[in-house]
Amino acid sequence: MLALAKRGFVDRSETDLRYTLGPAGIAVGDAARVTGSVFTAVAPLAEELARASGTCVALTSRDGAETRVERVFDHAPAFAIRTRPGESAPLVPPFGSAFVAWDPPSAIEQWLDAAPSPLDHTERGRYRAALWAVRDRGYSVGVANTRPINRILASLVDEPHSESLLRERDAVMRELSHSEFLPVALDTEALRRVNHMSAPVFDAAGCVAIAIMVLGPTFDLTPAEIGTLGERLLATAREATARIGGRIPEPAVRTAGVAA
Repeated sequence: MLALAKRGFVDRSETDLRYTLGPAGIAVGDAARVTGSVFTAVAPLAEELARASGTCVALTSRDGAETRVERVFDHAPAFAIRTRPGESAPLVPPFGSAFVAWDPPSAIEQWLDAAPSPLDHTERGRYRAALWAVRDRGYSVGVANTRPINRILASLVDEPHSESLLRERDAVMRELSHSEFLPVALDTEALRRVNHMSAPVFDAAGCVAIAIMVLGPTFDLTPAEIGTLGERLLATAREATARIGGRIPEPAVRTAGVAA
């Protein structure tokens, strides 16, 4: 309580030593109310997208150095990839691109620096190009078959302090950070196994408020099928942005190969 008082979350009476809520709680309450209202406003659109596409759709947020699943709308068939509320992943390459792609260059470099194991010059350049591709198309695509990481993240909801699960997660993420999980181009003829696709919902300042994530099916998709699902996701995210009074930011200017 003394620590809370020092930071303004509670006030301590000097006379009877009783505690009351402090002014810092106002900011926390306002933030919770705004975030909750965003999820409430976007939920019907996410539900509609899940039904129309026959997939599992999630609303995700950026919570400091993590991305977190907040709400789930599941209309996927049996054995499809799924997620659960409470699942979280560190905001490190290749995860969180739907949030990071619209960040300033300095934040993008911090994201690259946070990779589970150091990225070489070529890998950093590929990630920058991939983030530009995310901005250009309006949504991110993860194309590796990452069932192990999905299973691990789901297990960590029930066992958040499991050292073995955390070690397994970190090992898989180190491997993924050096893979082409986040592709630069999707216009080749090759079939791809889509793990997930995410599109940002912007607030009134043009910043990413939350993201809408579609979990991929259990079969490979053609570039045209990926594009069709991506455009449906993008349309939903744009409608969500309009519904919360948000603003889609202006196209960025490329500066020395880094998203600006």
